[in-house]
Amino acid sequence: MLLETLNLSRAASELIDYWQNETPLKRFGGLATQSMEIDTRFPTKLNTVSDAPEPLRSALVESFPSGQPVRLLVHAPAFTTGDEKSPATVLAVTNNGWLVASETEDGGAAVEKSDFSDTLYLQLKSILLLGQLRISFAAVDTSYFVTIKFDTVGDELYREAIDLMLAGIDPALTGVAEKDRSEASMFEAWPMKIRNEAKRYWPRGQRFLAAIQWPAVFDGSQGELAPAGALLITERELVVIAEEKEFAAESRPNPPAAEEPKEIFGGIITFVPRVRLNDFHVSHQENFGVLALRLHAAHGGEKLEIIFPPDDEIAVSKAMEQLLLSRASAK
Repeated sequence: MLLETLNLSRAASELIDYWQNETPLKRFGGLATQSMEIDTRFPTKLNTVSDAPEPLRSALVESFPSGQPVRLLVHAPAFTTGDEKSPATVLAVTNNGWLVASETEDGGAAVEKSDFSDTLYLQLKSILLLGQLRISFAAVDTSYFVTIKFDTVGDELYREAIDLMLAGIDPALTGVAEKDRSEASMFEAWPMKIRNEAKRYWPRGQRFLAAIQWPAVFDGSQGELAPAGALLITERELVVIAEEKEFAAESRPNPPAAEEPKEIFGGIITFVPRVRLNDFHVSHQENFGVLALRLHAAHGGEKLEIIFPPDDEIAVSKAMEQLLLSRASAK
């Protein structure tokens, strides 16, 4: 009996010590002054706003919408490529929109934010070690954009952010379908680079309406007018894939004089929500076709142009008509 009493007393004492030593952040997941360990090289998913380093933390707290739960927080440390240094950032995605806090040269922080109703499109760029997320949004009848640069080791975190933002922009068609083998097989005849990008960036839970792949477009003197690419159209968005070429020797500091530059292939993936598409027009130029997209949000719009081989004009037009018909039937 005495032994049982001593054991119970010891357990109660350990429980009290645990409760007193635990921070409010650990007990409740709320805002607290203690921060998690953050990687100084690669992007990190944060648990709460309080995990962000200063001055980004204070900027986020001041700008955060009252009562809005955070669905995703991603911190990217300062990133250097060549002579260019990109600031540290924190991307926050909520139920209704997003915020980006960036360090400024004077040691402070600036915040850009928008509701999903004013987000026009998203663009993810990946070349070698450089990743870049560009978010285009509208305000006071003008379009703006904010850019986040990061090491591509953290690419998956920003793809997760894109999925959340696309679902927030058009929640009606989120998670309505699953990838199946027959749809994925449409990529099998495509060049490996484009095929891999298409499989990687196929929007989650979306059914395909059309998929078109094209080679690079050249002018009469064999100068490249536009890179090889593809157009993926689902019921919720259209995704434009474009190859991007850069020279490896130019991206490294002080390359050896005798070293031949090597081309590094990457991709630029543009995600356009169907609800932002106001109109489109396919036109013919001398050596190429042009798909012009007119995008519109609550407080402004923007125009995007996509260049493709002239032989694909009919296929592109039909694919875009399918998207508009799908949008009309969903209303």
